[in-house]
Amino acid sequence: MRKDPSSASDSSAGLVRQAVDLLAQRYGYPPSWFPSRWRQIETDYGVRISVCTEEGAPFLIGLVATSAIGDRVRLLKEAFDEARICSSGVVLESGHLTAYRYRSKDSDLITVDALESYKSLEHGAKPLLYTQPGDEHPLGTLPIAPLTDSLESVFFDAHSHIRDIDGLHADQALDELCKILYTKLFDEEQTSPGEPLRTQFSIYGNTSELSTSLREMYAAANEYDSRVYSLRIPGYKRSRGVFDDPIKLSAPALAQLVERLQAYDISNTAMDIKGRAFQKVFLPALRAGMGQYFTPRNVVRFIVRVLAPSANQLILDPFCGSGHFLTEALDHVRSNHKTKAADEFAYHKLHGIEKSERMVRVAMTDMRLHGDGHANIRCTDALLPFSNYHDIERESFDLVLTNPPFGSVLGIDALNALADFELARSRKKVPLELLGLERSLAFLRPGGVLAIVLPESIFVNASAEFVRDWITTKAEVRAVVSLPIETFSPFGANIKTSILFCEKYRNAHGAEREVFCGVLENIGHDASGRAVEGADYEPLAVALAEWLS
Repeated sequence: MRKDPSSASDSSAGLVRQAVDLLAQRYGYPPSWFPSRWRQIETDYGVRISVCTEEGAPFLIGLVATSAIGDRVRLLKEAFDEARICSSGVVLESGHLTAYRYRSKDSDLITVDALESYKSLEHGAKPLLYTQPGDEHPLGTLPIAPLTDSLESVFFDAHSHIRDIDGLHADQALDELCKILYTKLFDEEQTSPGEPLRTQFSIYGNTSELSTSLREMYAAANEYDSRVYSLRIPGYKRSRGVFDDPIKLSAPALAQLVERLQAYDISNTAMDIKGRAFQKVFLPALRAGMGQYFTPRNVVRFIVRVLAPSANQLILDPFCGSGHFLTEALDHVRSNHKTKAADEFAYHKLHGIEKSERMVRVAMTDMRLHGDGHANIRCTDALLPFSNYHDIERESFDLVLTNPPFGSVLGIDALNALADFELARSRKKVPLELLGLERSLAFLRPGGVLAIVLPESIFVNASAEFVRDWITTKAEVRAVVSLPIETFSPFGANIKTSILFCEKYRNAHGAEREVFCGVLENIGHDASGRAVEGADYEPLAVALAEWLS
């Protein structure tokens, strides 16, 4: 449908100017932008015009007809797809202007009574600009401020705005919040002190302009990460490029989200505060069906306090879900080591694998809020042959801390798509957690320690004796801690579980040592997830740590 991508011909120039005048008079679009921020392309039906941001990204598209325009909705959709925006459009045909809004949630165009007006910034009204903290601030601006204990609900409120405005499910809303936090952190990190941030409403004329600018910045953040990390991580884009997925929020939802977050300096907020703020968002998402990716926080804390990771250890969670083992290990190292060692630990020694793109975005966001380390979370299946991993090898890690998915049984077809597992040989069906156990030990270096949550049936059922025998050929069992039945009940799994602690053999079996057997009776919540008094994991963690040492 497109002709020569130059200015419109004389026959359509008058209609283009008519469209410009209509948008200026009716909706406030500055006529002085013509032609600098107006783009036009001649087509079979007339001219396609675009109103662009200062960076040149279209945020309003118009079809100006000199002949019958045909399927206007399809043509507008094609223009939106080409421009990579989800915003507003108009059709000017026979002097009549029809306005449209693009709904990204269902990829649909709907007609609207009127476009949103443009709040011109060219008439002397200086916008209120939030700036990065600096020694001096330009007149008429305010600095953004870190979150405080009293403002921990900011992320939760932002998540609620997304869910309510666009009608998203809680887990979908969490996904979109991660994308916006990713963009805002990029904006804060790239903006010089005293300069205005772009993640604020006051510098834009309407929600369409803001929406397009935010989407462009999100793409720039992803491109920046790819350039930086591809230099040191082979295949970074393929294994970590989960922020390629576009922002799916509507322009109104994006505007509400930006207004809710714009006053806060997330980069310079204390890590414990922003970590807690982000964790508050998890509960509704977990209730909405993400429980399979979540290990209760007190279970994570118990395991980390028992093993007390140090800054010189390489740590992996091969089924990391939301990344709680990694963030808890990072918090532990930060509280027990000097800043330089803790920073190196965060950037280079914490690793995760997760095959759900959505959960990798969540885990990466949480890691960034805890002080980076996000670049070492891979979006792939931890059960593939090792030849599929470009920057991770077997027997590499000092500690493997994990809670593999359990409850699923894999048949022959599923097993054929994975690596060759000893525990699956000569078997038509194998529980998924057994493959998770075998792969976790494969990642562990000789002398390394594994802490893994498993169904209690593996420890007690006669049918699982072959698993227990296999474990003793690979590692020395040091401890087994039984968890209460309600541990995973709030997240949809009514199954009795235990934690296995074992040390991978170095060369040959050493002298057998006694096994620590413990029972946690109160994990800190009941079967519905409500907090209860009397959690007993702290004293047991101390006793087990002494035993292991």
